[in-house]
Amino acid sequence: MSFRAPEGTHDILPEESPRWRRLEDASRSCFERFGYEEVRPPIFEYTQLFHKSSGETTDIVEKEMFTFGDPEDKAGTYSLRPELTPGTIRALVEGGLLAKKGVWKLWYLGPAFRKERPQKGRFRQFTQLGVEAVGSADPLVDAETMILFSEILKAAGVEAWELRINSIGCLQCRGGYREVLKNAVRPMLGTLCDNCKTRFERNVFRILDCKADAEKTRNLPPAIEHTCETCKAHMKAVEAALRDAAVSYRVDPRIVRGLDYYTRTVYEFSSSALGAQDALCGGGRYDTLVKDMGGSDVGSVGFAAGAERILLAMKGEAAARRPLDFFGVAVQEPQRAAVFRIVTDLRRAGLSGDMDYEGRSVKAQMRSANRSGARYAVLVGPDEAAQGRLKLKDMQAGTERAVTFDEAREILKGGKP
Repeated sequence: MSFRAPEGTHDILPEESPRWRRLEDASRSCFERFGYEEVRPPIFEYTQLFHKSSGETTDIVEKEMFTFGDPEDKAGTYSLRPELTPGTIRALVEGGLLAKKGVWKLWYLGPAFRKERPQKGRFRQFTQLGVEAVGSADPLVDAETMILFSEILKAAGVEAWELRINSIGCLQCRGGYREVLKNAVRPMLGTLCDNCKTRFERNVFRILDCKADAEKTRNLPPAIEHTCETCKAHMKAVEAALRDAAVSYRVDPRIVRGLDYYTRTVYEFSSSALGAQDALCGGGRYDTLVKDMGGSDVGSVGFAAGAERILLAMKGEAAARRPLDFFGVAVQEPQRAAVFRIVTDLRRAGLSGDMDYEGRSVKAQMRSANRSGARYAVLVGPDEAAQGRLKLKDMQAGTERAVTFDEAREILKGGKP
């Protein structure tokens, strides 16, 4: 019987790992430069957490969560995390961290799970990287998160990208816009898709997010024209900060994001290198979420990006694995134990190395040493074993010499014998 990976999952094999490391290293470096600290919430949470945070009418909650457990259990069911924002906020609130420090700037990088139809760059298990800046309503923090992601793209080698931003207003001005939008949609409602008809009553803002009816709804009143003066001032401050940082953007009234917790600033990064499904990252402000989840009434903003999507847009090759410092070679079978001891001791000295584990001939072992890219071959034969020495062969120059272990260690480390 043969086995295949489950639909919507994928293996990251050794030849792909360097590109993943390039993106992960670039992300971690940028996160730290911007003053963000790492958080690692659990892979699964109580299902109700996502209902409370993401919203009952979102696609994630309605269609895309992997849920398990007994619904009759008093504790409720569990769901694999479809995103990391709810778990991160829950951890902050549960840990009482907001009482210890005013603003927390956190980053994460790990697997998430959505039961959606697999397509290019989208998987049922995927890797999400992102940030949450919790505890500030300052529009400069909105801009900071966008600048941060643009720096990650630059460091990872993504050249063709676009940032689109919008403001969807606060709770105070959204009620009026909801009625304006409903009045504009009502005459065309019969021509819209079933999803839009359902969203009309449950969450009319989501109609703006519909791709199927985008052409029909393209002239609907934009949210940004119906926001209050405070929200307008917030948006102007965000735009000014982006201009000061020389980060190009455009205002797009179609950007509303698919989650219920967003307020004011929302944004998306996309790349022409990805074709029709061009999204790289989505983010925005969520000033009510922490309070809704039992925490303080504080402002927050963040973004989340799919690593697989970024990898598709990355240019250039990642740096190859650093060559081994040495490769151990036993001239005869009796010397294999001595070679193994030497290899172990050199590794403990901080050097990288390997040896043959198939009991092959010296010729075959030297071929493996060549393929490994090792700088030196460390050979032990009967004479070397008897004298307590070894031969060190420079794989590029082809020269070799007999040395003690201590001399070999210093040469491999780059020092003088």
